[in-house]
Amino acid sequence: MKYSMLSAVAVLAATSLGFPEFYWGSRSSPNHVYITNNMNRAVQLDKVTGKSLADGIKVSRDQETVIPAHQTRQIQAFDQSADLKLRVEGAGHNQIEVSYTSGDSGTYNYAIKPIEGGGFPGAVFVNPDPPTCPSQRWFPRQPETRQVTCRDRTQLRVYLQEAHHPAFEAEYDDEYDGWL
Repeated sequence: MKYSMLSAVAVLAATSLGFPEFYWGSRSSPNHVYITNNMNRAVQLDKVTGKSLADGIKVSRDQETVIPAHQTRQIQAFDQSADLKLRVEGAGHNQIEVSYTSGDSGTYNYAIKPIEGGGFPGAVFVNPDPPTCPSQRWFPRQPETRQVTCRDRTQLRVYLQEAHHPAFEAEYDDEYDGWL
């Protein structure tokens, strides 16, 4: 009896630590992600859900989609976590990802992450809709963005654009408002 009680406690503790979304009931997500490809070439999307094989849980590819140049695709995002892996068509490997995972108390977290060996040639902008949490932007050769927390069902709008780094903001005298 003593061992069966210890076993039950161990299973409960392992479940709550390994899968907090099941124990605490938190399964927040964006519901939908809209990806607009404003680049002059098609982009391949691989939606990957689940945890890594290192955690002993199978990784599943839910969706593989080609997003043609200058078009938008809606992706269902009801999963507790997913990596939306992107690459320009013709690239041999995924290059960048927008990842989200369920958080605490009706929230989820998202970030933009370059994939090792990536080389994604475009810029990535993520705008939550409605704008109740911060937007993110990423340019080539930058590290991953910080993680942002959004309320459950705040949709994400992802824009892929040809990479143009932000313009240098020159400082000049406020009294002189023009350039020669």
